[in-house]
Amino acid sequence: MKTKTVASSIVAAIVSCVCSFMFVPTATAAEGVTVTSTKSFPSYTQVRKDLTTEATATNVEDNADWGGIENLDVPQTESQAEKDAAAAKKAAEEEAKKQTEAEAQATQKQANAASRNESRSSVTYSDASGSVSAGAGASIDRAYSLIGQSMDCTALVSQALAARGINFHGWPEEYVNVPGGHVVTDGSLQPGDILIYANTGGWNGGAHYDHVALYVGNGQAVHGGWNGNSVALASAMTEKLTIVVRIP
Repeated sequence: MKTKTVASSIVAAIVSCVCSFMFVPTATAAEGVTVTSTKSFPSYTQVRKDLTTEATATNVEDNADWGGIENLDVPQTESQAEKDAAAAKKAAEEEAKKQTEAEAQATQKQANAASRNESRSSVTYSDASGSVSAGAGASIDRAYSLIGQSMDCTALVSQALAARGINFHGWPEEYVNVPGGHVVTDGSLQPGDILIYANTGGWNGGAHYDHVALYVGNGQAVHGGWNGNSVALASAMTEKLTIVVRIP
C-alpha cells in the first residue's frame, strides 16, 4: 500500500512539472519578456561559372552548312618571281610579233619593188620642158653646196628639202610621202625631182629601198653616200629608177 502511494506521488510530481512548463511561456509573454526563437537552415554549396573563360561550342547540327572551299572567294596574289616570268613572257611575245610584222613588211616591200622594176623597165625618162620653180631651185642650190661633204643619201635629200621649207626625213622609200609631193608616172623629169631607187646594187638591210637622190637636170643628180659616204654629182641612173616624186 505504501509502495502504490509513493508511485502515485512520483507521477503526480511529473505531471505537475509538465504542466508548469506548458503554461510558463504564456505567463511570461504576458509579463513583457522577449522570447528568442532560433531556426536552423540546411547548408548548401553554390558553384559559380568563370565568366572570363571563353566558351567553345562543339555540338554542331549534322546538316549545318558552313560553306565549301569552292564557295570561298579568296584573292590570289602572285609572287615576284611569277610576275617577272609573266612580264618576260609578254615581252618575248611582243618582240616575236614585231619581228613577224617586220619580216612581212620587208617581204611586201620587196614584192612591190620587183613589181615597180618590172613596170618601169619600159619607161624612158626625159627632161620636161618648162621653167624651174623657186622651191626646186632652192633645193638644187642647197644640194650643190653640199658636194664633197660626208653625208648619206637620205640626209642629202632632207637637207635639200629643208632649203625649201619642208622638214622631212626617212628611209629612201618613205620620200614618196614628202608633204606636197606626188608620184610622176609619165616618164618626165624636172630639176628638183626626188629620185627613188629600189635596187641599185647597194645594201640597206634588205628591208628598205637602196637609194634616194635629187635630180638637177640634163640626166644628172646629186647623190649622198656616193663612193662610200660623200656627196657627189653623177648620173641620174634612169635605167634603175623606181619612183619619181615631184613637188610643184
